[in-house]
Amino acid sequence: MSSVMDDCKHGGLHLIGSIQSFGALVAVDRTTRRIDYCSDNIADWLGVWPAVLLGCDAAAVFGAQWPALAELAVDAPRCVSIHLPDGRLATAIGHCRNDRLLLEFEAPATSRSGCWNESARIDFISRLSNAHSSADVAAVITDRIAEFTGYDRVMVYRFLENWDGEVVDQRCAEGVEGFLGLRFPAQDIPENARRLYTVNWQRLIADTETPDAALCTMHADAEPLDLTHSMLRSVHPVHIRYLRNMGVRGSFSVSLIVDGVLWGLVTCHHHEAKHLHAEQRLALEEMARLASLHLANLARLEEATLHSILRERLSVMNRALDPALEDTGAILAGQLRQICLLLDADGVCLRWGGTVYRRGELPEEYDLAALESWLHDQHVEGHCTHFDALPPDLRDRPGLCADAAGVLYLPFGERCDVIAVRKEQVEKITWAGQPPDGSVVQSLSPRHSFAAWSESVRHRAKRWDVAVLRIAEELRGMLAEFLQAAYHKELAYQDPLTGVANRHAFEQAMTDKIEHCERTGERFALHLIDLDRFKPINDTYGHGTGDALLKEIAVLMSALARREDVVARLGGDEFAIMQWHVEDSRDATRLADRVTSVLEQPMVLEGHSIRVGASIGTAIYPDDGRGAKALHEYADAGLYAEKERYRAGSARAGSGGPARRPVGVKDSR
Repeated sequence: MSSVMDDCKHGGLHLIGSIQSFGALVAVDRTTRRIDYCSDNIADWLGVWPAVLLGCDAAAVFGAQWPALAELAVDAPRCVSIHLPDGRLATAIGHCRNDRLLLEFEAPATSRSGCWNESARIDFISRLSNAHSSADVAAVITDRIAEFTGYDRVMVYRFLENWDGEVVDQRCAEGVEGFLGLRFPAQDIPENARRLYTVNWQRLIADTETPDAALCTMHADAEPLDLTHSMLRSVHPVHIRYLRNMGVRGSFSVSLIVDGVLWGLVTCHHHEAKHLHAEQRLALEEMARLASLHLANLARLEEATLHSILRERLSVMNRALDPALEDTGAILAGQLRQICLLLDADGVCLRWGGTVYRRGELPEEYDLAALESWLHDQHVEGHCTHFDALPPDLRDRPGLCADAAGVLYLPFGERCDVIAVRKEQVEKITWAGQPPDGSVVQSLSPRHSFAAWSESVRHRAKRWDVAVLRIAEELRGMLAEFLQAAYHKELAYQDPLTGVANRHAFEQAMTDKIEHCERTGERFALHLIDLDRFKPINDTYGHGTGDALLKEIAVLMSALARREDVVARLGGDEFAIMQWHVEDSRDATRLADRVTSVLEQPMVLEGHSIRVGASIGTAIYPDDGRGAKALHEYADAGLYAEKERYRAGSARAGSGGPARRPVGVKDSR
């Protein structure tokens, strides 16, 4: 057994092999009904020594008491009063574990003081119903347990996310030192102990000075008895020394468990030995279960309320994201303030393709780039990523330390993501007896001092609430849908080869612009452009070079046009430009001349020097027509005439002569 318990941090505390000696234990194999374990003090209770008792039929040993004891074969401990063989009254606590009935015996209650009856239960529930926060619940249960038990110090010990603990409420007798507001490192209650607190809610240590009673078994090589649900299970020597160093001789703890997770402990300390009867302990466990249920309900209500608010904000944002509108990136960028508010962030950075939009307080660009690179390396595909404390790898960048101690990363497409940041919040923590250099002691040798000392903890931000993380996943899905819709819109309105607008998009833009100009009286120009030498180039150098030429021409035209103008490829080697805000024909002529001049210049594509040239026909709204068809026919006629001139060897634009007016444009001078 010693090898099992050498390591308090990882050892099987439920296999400790002894019980506290204020009671006794027998274990009955439920298949054979024979006693195969007992405590070495069992003779004080049953009048039979372990060597005689082990292997006996339980029904023969307990006689008329056996039916009542056999009914205790349930998972959770239950109590029943029995008469021992010598006529004494005792309390038997029984539960079933691994096809074995464990029976524990202790003396009956000597008084009914502080009883847990229906009236007390109703009063406690009434107090809880008026508790509207976890702090309120902690105050209610601290008051009631201090009143019920009379321990010198009663504390609510709340576990934090990293399993450090903090005393959030306490009641102390006069002259007794308190620990309110102090932190205790996670190692003080290691994971194996926390696991036991999750399945066995209450834990009594009646007297740290009294020796334990060892367990005896029939076979020397038998497995250790599983004492997971035992109420008498003894305590690891390290924990005993820990309590002694704190000046504690008697202790009682009961768990607070919220949705299956150990939320905290109500911990009671006494400077003298102190025993609580089994019925009292079970009553305190019921209080803790009621308080835990109320804590869970408060947490769900708080989360549901916050989630409802966030869902409404998300719904408003979703209605504003219309992929049918023109500039989807700008539409999304316009929602950055709402995203910042939705995620409760200090700053938000949106990357939409090759464009980056920013809102709020963000690190400098080079720091943000380093953060984004780190996130890409760490990111798990298909999920949001977040942290509340800046990872050590990034702490050499002061900008990130100050402005991005907390990060929420939402990737929603290739080269599309949102990075929300929270600023550093330096926290002052007061510890109870942690080493003054702030180092964490890895061993579990008990501390001799619990004197308070403080440190400032950096590189941390306000933690991301569960409701915010859930809404972030919904936001990520919504943005992914918006991206997909925008992509399909681009497929429908974009020329797949060159990336400029296609014929359908251009015609739609023409219709919309004509409706706008009818209301405002504005003017615009339609330029139809046809490449002069494209077919021979395509035939000579191949389709690959021809496609590269079309892409390059689209780039050149987009560079010549203004942001509000529309450049389109109508098909083959036919292009068009819709030039907005034209004052007169001279504006249209200047753009046409620039296009023809640029396209006359030689281009090097795939190792070939190519000169293509272009013919242009232009129409101006409303001078040359008030409808799309009329404007197109007018510009097409001009383009046809220009083509004929090219074929006839007429002088071209940009050849050194006076700037020519494109055929099809009426002279308004």
